[in-house]
Amino acid sequence: MTSTATGAPEREAALAVELSRLAAAGTPTDRDQDPERLLAAVAAFHDISRVADALQAQAARTAHDAGVSWARIGALLGVSRQAVQQRFDPNYVGTPPVSADGRLLGPVTRAEEMAHLEAAGAQGWKLVDARHGEHRLVHTGGAWEVQRVSIFAPRPLPAASDGWEAAATRFPDCFYVRPRSAA
Repeated sequence: MTSTATGAPEREAALAVELSRLAAAGTPTDRDQDPERLLAAVAAFHDISRVADALQAQAARTAHDAGVSWARIGALLGVSRQAVQQRFDPNYVGTPPVSADGRLLGPVTRAEEMAHLEAAGAQGWKLVDARHGEHRLVHTGGAWEVQRVSIFAPRPLPAASDGWEAAATRFPDCFYVRPRSAA
């Protein structure tokens, strides 16, 4: 296993191609140099970067919580222990305020969070954000099912064709919700 922050050139090239396809996905046109398509790609790459930064922070905190030192994480990223700790330590990350129609569920452990999320979903609370130890919910009035899937699990992610929508990611878990069907 490599201990560098960058992968092999072939892997990086393949990732760059996939990200470029993702960025261009919502902008169909016959002209490659269409200014609107190029601007849409700039916006898509901004979103990809923002989400990737958030996932990297979650992964670093999860690794640290699992016993990996800040020094080792910093060495992987080519920065000092202090720099990586300041960047990724939850004490340095601000928590956005809860909206007027929202609520904060937590503190909860990973072991107990699904029971709390399912109970809240039955009362009409929809999961919109997941962090370590807390979840942000908004009240919709309708009941919700919640599913947590680890990206390391061999099973496929819940399908949109079955009514599931991605609600939140907290590395390594992805949370999906769908309206609860009347039984």
